[in-house]
Amino acid sequence: MRTITMMLSGCLMTVLAATAVASSGKGDWRKRIPECGKDTKVVKLVDYDEDTSAAGGAPIRIVTFKEKKRKGCWIDVQDLHPTQSAVGMGAAACKSGKITRKAKDGKLSDWLLEDNRWVPLVRGPGGKFYLTDHHHLSTAVLNADIPDKHKRLYAYVLKDWSGMKEDAFWKSMEKENLTWLKSPDGQPITPQDLPSKIDELRDDPLRTLSAWVRSSCGYVKCNPPGVTDDDSAETCAGRLSDVDCASAFFVEFKWAAHHATVPEVQSAIAEGVACSQQVPLNHECLDGQREKLAKVLPAAMKAAAAPGAQAFVGKGAGYNPKPQQGVVPPCE
Repeated sequence: MRTITMMLSGCLMTVLAATAVASSGKGDWRKRIPECGKDTKVVKLVDYDEDTSAAGGAPIRIVTFKEKKRKGCWIDVQDLHPTQSAVGMGAAACKSGKITRKAKDGKLSDWLLEDNRWVPLVRGPGGKFYLTDHHHLSTAVLNADIPDKHKRLYAYVLKDWSGMKEDAFWKSMEKENLTWLKSPDGQPITPQDLPSKIDELRDDPLRTLSAWVRSSCGYVKCNPPGVTDDDSAETCAGRLSDVDCASAFFVEFKWAAHHATVPEVQSAIAEGVACSQQVPLNHECLDGQREKLAKVLPAAMKAAAAPGAQAFVGKGAGYNPKPQQGVVPPCE
């Protein structure tokens, strides 16, 4: 009888253990995420055909959250290679402060693991990982007041072009719209002109201004796949459903170039408002930049709604002909 009881007890313990493992599955997959490397698999894209499709009904290809969890990896920010020359350092600095607070509250890892914060990579010649989006997030993590060992991001590999030669690689990157080969002043650059590390990205104040115009609905960017109806009601695309939302690549840079044509903005940037990336960030410079950009935001908003703006930025850039009030987002 004692033997039977022990057997039943053992079976019960096995069932309870299995139940515990199943219930903790959410945590398990996070612990199993490997470091990005030569064996990291390329993700599969699927069609996304819900109502948030881009203007003109063009099909959108996405990577599902499930696929990111299956094939994703983590990477040190210092191992990322940029595919653009600059970021809006003001916007990145605000995000950096938020990351520092998340880390102090023990919530940074969960925050970075959310679907929309995984960064897309291309594995290029020599096995280098090239960042094709989220340069601002990467810059923010790098400059956050957290230990270096925690300055990492969760990522997924879009393409494995590691077997290509450099010339063929960059031709493919341009063809697939995976790089922005222009300087902050809008001049063409070569791949060799790109910074080799995140900490070498330059500051483009117009990119920060562009982010403010976008958040104020001066132009409308499509909701990312997966946004719920409740969430979309709070976005520009949700509130201005009669405006064709932006489907163009690097749309923020296109609008930044347009802002540069506004006389008031030209006067502001002529004074030299760019701030160098350094550790720690030069907050005195960034505060001064923020004040100057705030003064010219109304002019940028007015110009964004002018008929000539649509011709400048081109089709699919989210042009909104309805004048909106510019609001400087809080920098907590």
